[in-house]
Amino acid sequence: MLVRHLVRMSGRVQNVGFRDRVLDIAESHRVAGFVRNVRAGEALEIDVEGEPDDVRQFLDEVLANPPTFARVDAVVRETLEPRGVRGFTRGATA
Repeated sequence: MLVRHLVRMSGRVQNVGFRDRVLDIAESHRVAGFVRNVRAGEALEIDVEGEPDDVRQFLDEVLANPPTFARVDAVVRETLEPRGVRGFTRGATA
């Protein structure tokens, strides 16, 4: 059973290598989706799907290992319907 979460993080999450860090972490997990910057509000958005344990472990690692100069002030998670996508990419800035 696939799950999908849209996670929005705010704080100092842009211009600190966060998208690259998320892409690197995604390579070691069986997840699909994308990471992108959100212009309004200095936010980072991660749209991730996969098996529940894989998604949980991926998100736990992302939050536990932010880039050196990053600062996560808030995390908002929304559950969405899985789309069945494959691969993990850097999405266009929203």
